[in-house]
This record gives sequence, structure tokens and C-alpha cells, in this order.
Amino acid sequence: MPVQKTDAIVIRSYPFGEFHKIIIFYTSDFGKVRAAAYGVRGPKSRFGGSLELLNRGTLVFSERPNKDLRIVQEFGLTDAFDGIKADYDRTTYGCYLAELVNAIESEHSANQGVFRLLQHGFDGLTRVNDIALLARGFELKLLDITGFAPQLSQCVVCSSHPPRNTLRFSTRLGGVLCDDCTHNDSNAPILARGSCELMKFLRRCDLVHLDRVQASRLNHRELQLVLSRFISYHTELTLKSLELIEDLNSSQRM
Repeated sequence: MPVQKTDAIVIRSYPFGEFHKIIIFYTSDFGKVRAAAYGVRGPKSRFGGSLELLNRGTLVFSERPNKDLRIVQEFGLTDAFDGIKADYDRTTYGCYLAELVNAIESEHSANQGVFRLLQHGFDGLTRVNDIALLARGFELKLLDITGFAPQLSQCVVCSSHPPRNTLRFSTRLGGVLCDDCTHNDSNAPILARGSCELMKFLRRCDLVHLDRVQASRLNHRELQLVLSRFISYHTELTLKSLELIEDLNSSQRM
């Protein structure tokens, strides 16, 4: 069985029999890798806690002919992101970033840009104060890298420049609409010019330096609305951790 070695982050796991787990990694060299960790749930597991969700390490796995499921041979932990796991809110957002990558990326498709983004996203979660804004930046960067980027600079229908004050964002059509084209999607929500400009800025801003950015409540509300709808539409999935974040935000507003 060929053996491979790569840098990897645990983005999902679930039980497999009584003592085992299926671990989904996002790796720097192979993209998303699904592998069985035999005995990891046993009392004398050689893996210890190294394969917990969000952990980063050096993965050694073996491949089997005509089998999609790999076998974890070793996982040398390099970063457990304790700064994330020490805080419930940051852990919830970390799980969301991992789930989002798992939802958008397919197996056998290596993308080092996605791996670096996930690493930077977790680094940012340990440092920045506005973790909701970090999540919006992560979403936009991931959409860019994976080819789902929304059109923000010109009307997605006619390519004209959108109005200066308020515009509309069409999930179905994939971007902003000018006044003359709003009839193409009557359900497109209003997006303030400031929110649109913030989305453009987040695309190019370093995630670990987001504390320099000030976002209003309106910005937060509009970005969360349009991006969550956009991602759900294009992944055709309901992300469980996103529901937890919405519950978290609701409790903080009470």
C-alpha cells in the first residue's frame, strides 16, 4: 500500500464501529482526504487526542487500490489551536470554517490556497476581536479561490456600474444588480454601498489584521444575510455550525 505524508488539518470526524473513527482532513498536498483511524476511540489509543477537530499536524496515511477510504498511520500534532478551543464562540466559528471547507471542496482535488486560507483563518480566530467579520472575510476568500466569487464591482446582468447609495444582491444570479436590472430577481435583498465596499475590502485584507477594520451593525447584518444565502444556494447544503452561530448571535442580541 503506497504511503503518503502531508501537512493536514482535521475538518470533520465521526464514529466508525465501536473503537474507530473516520477522519476528514484537509491537506496541503492532496486536498480533502477521508481516512479511517483504527482504535482511536479505544482506551489505549496510540493517537491520544491528536485527531481532535481543528487540530493541525503531519499526516501519514496509506492508500489501498480502488478504495477511497485511506488509513491513518500516524498524525504528529503541530498545533491544537488552544486559543480557539479555550473560547466557546471561537470554537463555534472554527467549526464553521472547517465545515464550510468540507462542504465546498471535493475529494482528490488539491488546492494549497484553500489549505493556507484555513490555516490563516484559524490563526486569525486566536487573535482578532471581531470573529464574525473574520468569518465573512474567510467566506469571501474561499468563494474566490474555489471559483464561486460573487460579482461586486458591476451589475451581474448588464455589467454597468451599480448605483452609489444602495443596490441589490442576487444570490441566484451571482452578484449585485443595478436599478435597471432588479426585475431579474425580485427577491434580491438591499445591500448598502458601504457593505458592498466592505466585502471588496475583505477579499484582499489579511485575516489576522482585521482589528483595523470597523464594521457597523448594518454591515454585519447585511453581509451575514447575503453570504449565508449565497453559500447555501451554491453548496445546496445547510451547515449545522452556521445554525449554531445564528443561535449564538441571537442570544447576544437579547
